[in-house]
Amino acid sequence: MLGSTALAVAACRATESSRIDAWFHDELAQRVLSSAAAEAVAAPALSRGLVRWVAVRTRFLDELVERAVADGVRQVVIVGAGLDARAFRLALPRELTVFEIDHAEVISFKQQLLDELELMSNCRRRVVVADLVTDDWLELLTETGWAPSQPTVWVAEGLLVYLNHEERTQLLRQLFAASDVGSVLGATLGTRTDNLAHPLWHPASTADPIEWLAGCGWRATVQTMAEASAAFGRPLPPPFDMSTRGRLVRAVR
Repeated sequence: MLGSTALAVAACRATESSRIDAWFHDELAQRVLSSAAAEAVAAPALSRGLVRWVAVRTRFLDELVERAVADGVRQVVIVGAGLDARAFRLALPRELTVFEIDHAEVISFKQQLLDELELMSNCRRRVVVADLVTDDWLELLTETGWAPSQPTVWVAEGLLVYLNHEERTQLLRQLFAASDVGSVLGATLGTRTDNLAHPLWHPASTADPIEWLAGCGWRATVQTMAEASAAFGRPLPPPFDMSTRGRLVRAVR
């Protein structure tokens, strides 16, 4: 069954989509909220901070993908894709392939919604059923058509907080080792190092994120939520609790 976290993220994207000055419009997220699965699982109350965080990170990663594609990258891999709709929302070229990696039940539920909406992607879209911790997902990705000899945009949105520090480090090193020169990584990082409210979350490392990413091979720049939101023309109003929000990463190979 679809978890409450996925429903909360969809609800945040649907909330942003309803704004007059919306940064994006996510038809899939809006459909999620009216689905039978959403009715069966009570989505948690949405805080103002969570809605803003999901909106900011979505726009940040949308622009990262679009910039890399404009620079000539022709494959995007969304790691732990969940209900991501970039293959449908963004104006991506036909010769580009978006690969989505996640568990079978998530992919199945998402496909059901896509069929109901009759959404079609302009680009090629491929799905890979895999567990990022226990499966040889790179081999499965290659079998699906991903080319390690070509630059890749890797997107890890809202994923790393569900991995412990060792698993995060291993994943980012895997991505670096598998990437051709010119590859780009877009990711979100948690900031809290105390005990977290969500039972599946893991505390963030106390290490400097740029140094940590460099140790994984990546040359990175990191923005806070407040910095990115202000750059997008929507400064966060004071007072605003930033203690549970994250950082936004753009890194290159």
